[in-house]
Amino acid sequence: MSIKPLLCAEVLRSVRNRVNLYVLAAFGLLLILSAVWAGLAARDYRDQVHAQAQHWGQVTDAARDAAASAANAPPDGAKQALAAFSLGRSDHAIARLPASGGLVLSVRQFERLTPELRVSVESRHADARKNDVLANPLLDGLGVPDFATVMALLLPLALIGLCYGLVQEDREQGIWRLVCTQCASLDGLLGAALLIRAGAVFGVAALASALAFLIDPGADLASVATWIGCLLAYTLVWAAIAGMCALPAWSSGAAAIGMLGIWLAVSFVAPAALAWVADKNDPMPSRLDAIVAMRVAQQNAEVAMDDLVTAWYRDHPQDRNPAYTSHTWPVTFVPRFLAQDEVVRPLMRAFDDSRARQVETLERWSFLSPGLALVMGADRLAGIDAPRYLRYVDAVNQHEDAWRAFLVPRIMGYRGLSVDDMARLPRFDPASIPEQSTLSVLWRLTALCVALFGIVVAGRRGLRRP
Repeated sequence: MSIKPLLCAEVLRSVRNRVNLYVLAAFGLLLILSAVWAGLAARDYRDQVHAQAQHWGQVTDAARDAAASAANAPPDGAKQALAAFSLGRSDHAIARLPASGGLVLSVRQFERLTPELRVSVESRHADARKNDVLANPLLDGLGVPDFATVMALLLPLALIGLCYGLVQEDREQGIWRLVCTQCASLDGLLGAALLIRAGAVFGVAALASALAFLIDPGADLASVATWIGCLLAYTLVWAAIAGMCALPAWSSGAAAIGMLGIWLAVSFVAPAALAWVADKNDPMPSRLDAIVAMRVAQQNAEVAMDDLVTAWYRDHPQDRNPAYTSHTWPVTFVPRFLAQDEVVRPLMRAFDDSRARQVETLERWSFLSPGLALVMGADRLAGIDAPRYLRYVDAVNQHEDAWRAFLVPRIMGYRGLSVDDMARLPRFDPASIPEQSTLSVLWRLTALCVALFGIVVAGRRGLRRP
């Protein structure tokens, strides 16, 4: 019997089963709602980025006009230093992690990880923090999940629903022996059944994904193609799992419970276990110790503030203004912020470093949880994965060093910023963040798919059991 009649028979069998249509309809509706929300959220995020960039342009234009006015007025070093300090600590001097083409897959991760850091002549870790609205972290976790998370959880359930009783119903009705005698290739029969059901689920998932990417104006073709490839591999992984559960001679209920048990294990138990192992291998630093160390650094810098000012002028004699023998805020505070950050910045980076190493451990073992692999791949396509975020933090630190090297001498020297200086303000270059391949998750899912189908092929003799 050729594969074409088998495919036609399985299509008719699937379409005539109304439960299958209900499962696909429910799956498609939930995915469409999630896709629309994710696409609109991604579009809103990109609009906010554009608006903030325009606002920063207005801030620098105003500072340039003020510098031009100051050039025509009698020199006032204190006011010029204050103007430079105000610009150096502006709320709009932001170094932003650029979103990649797959932003629509993990929009909430951008909100959760703060992909916009304000560079400042102050310490952004302690004295320059933004005043965010207080939120309950427990309730925050109950918000709308990302599109990739919805896909990772619902796609297996849809496939489990479509594959319910795939072989077991014929066994329970006592007609499986007849099917075996009439069908020359049981392998082809099972393969056709899995192919039709996997194709239907993948088609719905791909259409919903296309809708989400179409709504997001920043989506790119490479991200779309990689995501669709990951979706296909993920669908085939679960089709292989359904095929494995169809081989033993057990009831439909037992097979369904087996598939649901696998879904629960690989979707919830395995990620929790892997996270525990990753935390044991690379534990996060103590937040309490970091807070204590930060407060100690602040206190020490405050106590030694006068000595720090003297030391700064000793190290930078060319920037000493002889017209000012005594100093007040903000000049007295700038060296204090610099000394404080020498201690605080490594403490804060240690958290991102530990998190990046933990995520790398999870990626190595993600074949134990296909859903986790899919979500981590979505984070990488969106550009918010932990290793990239660590590289972003390093790039921001380098940019902040350049920012301070440019502004601090003009503050401490009481000369402020000229119109020419405004044109030479350091700018954060997103290209300074090294990129990483987004295909690793696709290869892992593909390898897992091949391995699982190998198990199905090896155990295909189980189909002959009545």
